[in-house]
Amino acid sequence: MKKLVVLSFLLVFISNISAQKSEIGIGFGLSTYYGDLSGDILLNNLKQSHPAVQVIYNYYFNRYFNSRISLGHGTVSGDDSFSTKDWQKERNLSFQSSITELSGIAEFNILGINHRINPFLYSGVNIFHYNPKTFYKGEWIYLQPLGTEGQGSYLHPDRPKYSLMDISLIFGGGIKFKINPSLMLSLELGWRRTNSDYLDDISKDYVGYSELKRTNGELAATLADRTNEYNGFSPESRIAGSQRGGDKIKDYYSMSFINIVYTLNSGNPIKRRNKVICPGF
Repeated sequence: MKKLVVLSFLLVFISNISAQKSEIGIGFGLSTYYGDLSGDILLNNLKQSHPAVQVIYNYYFNRYFNSRISLGHGTVSGDDSFSTKDWQKERNLSFQSSITELSGIAEFNILGINHRINPFLYSGVNIFHYNPKTFYKGEWIYLQPLGTEGQGSYLHPDRPKYSLMDISLIFGGGIKFKINPSLMLSLELGWRRTNSDYLDDISKDYVGYSELKRTNGELAATLADRTNEYNGFSPESRIAGSQRGGDKIKDYYSMSFINIVYTLNSGNPIKRRNKVICPGF
């Protein structure tokens, strides 16, 4: 993973000094979460999308390739109540988190940017900040400090508290529409495959209620298992080690945007090299 991150940033930031075209822009769109608390139907996931915004800077090497640096902000959330599966509804967990990301991306313009309509593909990496919380008794409670799966407990030294900063791989595509030589509109959809399985504060198995209450506090034990709020099941009778989440696949989130982009520099790598005309005699 670290090698991929280093390689991607090198591809993005190694510049071609002959390129001159650069752009700035702002985008508005939606952010959506995919993980342990996703609904089992795509539409139910999309219902939990939230507004997102980004600012971008593009630098073109030639007609087909450009790099992009972007700063984005959005919100993701998941809720077992959106599922159609009984076991997931009974689990009754939910979360919400704001996400702020700084991304380095390489774009491939399929037709070249001299075309008025140009589809494109992109990939890259980002570093992002998140902080999952859940709603309980009329207020939002941040989950990472609690250690709902025994993180930070002396009884689980293999489960340190997860970092609120992480990295993700980005891949996606879109289409660009040139309005005039200085203004462009673009549509994009990109997925982020994070390196974390705790975007939603859920990854592994349940820790025994009494043990978690003793080591991490009553609030941690209460919010780790909320089945009782759905069907009256007593968390004290939960078998320690029973499945809470799935740690085989990392969490994902997507961001889709409509971007308004302005050309800063009319120096342009899209023009073909001029032919050399020999003087006549």
